[in-house]
Amino acid sequence: MLSSACLAAPALEGKLARVVVTDSDIEDVRRWRELRSWMDEAVKQGASGLILDIHTTQSNAQAALPMAEEIARLKVKTQAYVNTSAIGGGALLALACDEIWMAPGSRIGAAPPKVQVDESLSPKAQDTLLAEALAVLKAGARSLCKLKNHRPEIAEAFVDRDKGLVLGTNTLAEKGELLMLDADTAVQPVDGQPLLARAIIADVGALAKAAKSGGTLVTLNAGWFDKRGEAVAETKPAVAAEEKKEAAVEHKTPVIARDQSYKDKVVVIPVGQDDLIIPARFEFMKRTLNLCNEQGAEAVIFELDTPGGLAWDTISLMMKDLQALKSRSFSFVNTRAISAGAMIAMATDVIYMAPASAIGASTPVSGDGTPLAEAERAKNNSAFMGMARTVVREKGHDVRIIEGMIDMDRGLIINGQVIIPKGEIVTLDSEQATMLINGKPLLAKGVVKSIEEIKQRESLKGEVITAEPTGFEWIAIWVTRYAAILILIGLAGGYLEMQTPGFGIPGFVAVAAFSLFFFGHYVAGSLAGKETMVVAAVFILGIVLIGVELFAAPGTILPGIFGFLCVMVALVYAMSGWEVAPAGDVPSSGGGVGFNLATYAVGFRNFALGVSGAAVLITVLAMWLPELRPFRAMILQTSAGGTVNDTPVMQDAARARVGDAGTARSALRPYGTIEVGGRLVEAMAEGAYVQSGTAVRVREVKGEKIIVEAV
Repeated sequence: MLSSACLAAPALEGKLARVVVTDSDIEDVRRWRELRSWMDEAVKQGASGLILDIHTTQSNAQAALPMAEEIARLKVKTQAYVNTSAIGGGALLALACDEIWMAPGSRIGAAPPKVQVDESLSPKAQDTLLAEALAVLKAGARSLCKLKNHRPEIAEAFVDRDKGLVLGTNTLAEKGELLMLDADTAVQPVDGQPLLARAIIADVGALAKAAKSGGTLVTLNAGWFDKRGEAVAETKPAVAAEEKKEAAVEHKTPVIARDQSYKDKVVVIPVGQDDLIIPARFEFMKRTLNLCNEQGAEAVIFELDTPGGLAWDTISLMMKDLQALKSRSFSFVNTRAISAGAMIAMATDVIYMAPASAIGASTPVSGDGTPLAEAERAKNNSAFMGMARTVVREKGHDVRIIEGMIDMDRGLIINGQVIIPKGEIVTLDSEQATMLINGKPLLAKGVVKSIEEIKQRESLKGEVITAEPTGFEWIAIWVTRYAAILILIGLAGGYLEMQTPGFGIPGFVAVAAFSLFFFGHYVAGSLAGKETMVVAAVFILGIVLIGVELFAAPGTILPGIFGFLCVMVALVYAMSGWEVAPAGDVPSSGGGVGFNLATYAVGFRNFALGVSGAAVLITVLAMWLPELRPFRAMILQTSAGGTVNDTPVMQDAARARVGDAGTARSALRPYGTIEVGGRLVEAMAEGAYVQSGTAVRVREVKGEKIIVEAV
């Protein structure tokens, strides 16, 4: 057994860590998280370097871009070893490394965006979708190259077939084809430097020996960590105190705000991957900005790493809350401010970019993420540009930038210099965003690595604290994110309650699910004031009408239809609210902005998912629930004038015959109790529900299941 002293020392300290990356590692998010945890552990344990052994042939470049950005931020020397091929997403991972090495006969490149062809879309709409994906991918790839001192033009030629690549008199890729470099071309010298890769090397072992960082090569995999974990577990008590101390030093990050005042503080509002698609998150940001005003915060910093989100909510935040903010406002693009994220950034006073970051691509899309039809696209572009111009101009940014981010037909041309050509959506990498035009940065003030650096550059004195949602706000965020599940639970619980006498657990579950649903959306801001009562009343009316259809007037249809519509309107409205466009002056060129059905797309989607899921669950319950012992007593304990001893038993079902006449002794909804031949048995009515006391006839017997119809 190893001594405690040996085990206390990190197993990777001074060694080279190797991680093998294949197509499946990029396509499978869970698999990538596992690889990323290995890399983080290698850095934590003091590895001298990290080698990515890449073998990809068709992985998705868009999926690989955020992964590449994570690799680029690792605080350790990174080397990519192209082991036969780094095509598609693998090429971007290689560009994120400090050095690239090629295996004999290997290839790297061809990483275009993949956009699913939708024949229902117009060619213009499909082109818009492709242009947005290409703009984001190209800006991200450029940033990686500039950060790691690779040639940005190579990255562009990897992802954009219209670029081509000509170096001197050598045409490496014609326009209309993607750049793919073989090993010999990748290492050829250009202007005294290798084109892309350092050299061709036989294998990873040879690379480890050639690495200046030195050290033994260790291949990281699940087996290695399992063995290491068993050994470390024996010495955990001995090193726990030291690890705790290291963790405290390592996590020296902004303080989390827990009911403390924002007075004279620098308040950080994180905007992450999913934050701009959750209405409750916007309410949290608005509340935070209001508190900053009331309590006198020194500054507000939005830390952005988002692919975008809800357009109208973003416009409302830009035109109302950010314009009313009295404190200085900053945006830190770390590492993406795409779509709605870019609009938030441009509504702040100052923008800073992280290395290998990108901002732009704010083209409006429909509620389900697909491009808009031609006429609707023109209308929305005009309206969005009209509203965004006002804010952007007031903040001192160039309005031509936001116009190019929204409308691909504009591009970005300043003083005759073509920064982004027409036909491409404006998306800027960190170098483009900070380039000087007439002695002034194009958009961002500078490139920084942390919020602390922004604080120093701007001479901010206050303590940096990170705003976090309150308990109720967390409930609202959870409810709005999982609204479809609550609808499913509520409907399924209601169905179960109809199958049981009295009011029991299923009814309580249904009431709790819908109560939590409405409360969460009230806190999220979708409901306010009197409209909360109105929506609740419409919902209850819908439930009553459905009850009338089922119990009082079965088969009349109309009460059921109107009840269903009332329930749908109440639930969808609660998930969306009425104010779909922000208050304020809308330019006449926008064609007017009012009710927009697309704004309710998320609500309709959640409702459809909830109803569909409930229908499937109810079908399963209808088939199997009566057969389960825990539920038999709950479902079958009612009978007209019966006693506990009269409770039907399964053996009685075998005595029923097709054509036997009987009487319903409880309502069949669709299950209940009938009397046949002087015995009480369980039966199911197909079609319309059967009221208690109705004459019935056995239509079919399936084993222990009796199916009847009203006579």
